[in-house]
Amino acid sequence: MNNPSVAINGKHNNRKTVKGTVRIGFNVLTYAFLVLQIFLLVFPYYLQLVTSFTDMNFLGEYGKIYWWPQNVTFTNLFENYKQAIITADLLTGLKNTLIFTVVSTGVSLIFAYVMGYVFGKMRFRGRNIVFMAVLSSMMVPGEVLLVPLYLIIGDVMHLTDTMLAALIPGMINVFGIFLIKQFMNTIPDSILEAANIDGARELRKMFQIALPMSMPIVATYVIITFTAKWNEYLWPSIVLLSPKNFVLQQSLISFYPQFNGGASDGFLRAAVLILISTPIIVMYCTCQRYYLQSMNLSGIK
Repeated sequence: MNNPSVAINGKHNNRKTVKGTVRIGFNVLTYAFLVLQIFLLVFPYYLQLVTSFTDMNFLGEYGKIYWWPQNVTFTNLFENYKQAIITADLLTGLKNTLIFTVVSTGVSLIFAYVMGYVFGKMRFRGRNIVFMAVLSSMMVPGEVLLVPLYLIIGDVMHLTDTMLAALIPGMINVFGIFLIKQFMNTIPDSILEAANIDGARELRKMFQIALPMSMPIVATYVIITFTAKWNEYLWPSIVLLSPKNFVLQQSLISFYPQFNGGASDGFLRAAVLILISTPIIVMYCTCQRYYLQSMNLSGIK
């Protein structure tokens, strides 16, 4: 006679084997997909890195991919970078971009944090109406505001071709206000109420209690805003007219016609792209831990 318990155990073991096989197959497909995504993201950057170190006088075959820098020696390893910095006057562009990016990010962060705290943690009449009015400005495309902003900056304030002209429109970031306000909703009111019982004023609660707890969202805002300002081109190109005031994105244009559009332009362009993208990569790697933490805490996707 067949033993029923043996048959049941056999079916159970077979089921576990099938589930284990499916799980392994799913994991393999997941890792393969992730590796493919990483390759697609990193490979173009790697090619630009190879191109940036290739000798400027090298003439490659059309359509051929070179996996290593060509005709490069230790003495001319950074020649493309030196030539690009001199040709495009990148040091001036770097100085202006650092001023523009750091000041704009810092000032807008202060406004966004204070307003986000006010809308998130302070109770006053008409709070929701004011917040919705502020939030509704996000529905207006930025391109629609270019002409009015230019008229205000140029005709009213007479700040054209100054760094202030580039900075002023970005000092209030509505998305940042919304971002921080939503994060403030996750901070328990009981913590601030306890501080209020201890006699803490609103500024102390804002900066000594709520701010340390808000570092993940602050780091997220800094990453997003720093990246956007570092790469901004449209508005600075409208209000900054003198080469001495150009930001990096404007400086990139200056070296294109230097070598008549030949292969040398490609090598210099690659070197410049590596130079201007490195600070963004360093910024993200530095703040990545806080960025991921904010996504876990606030549910931002």
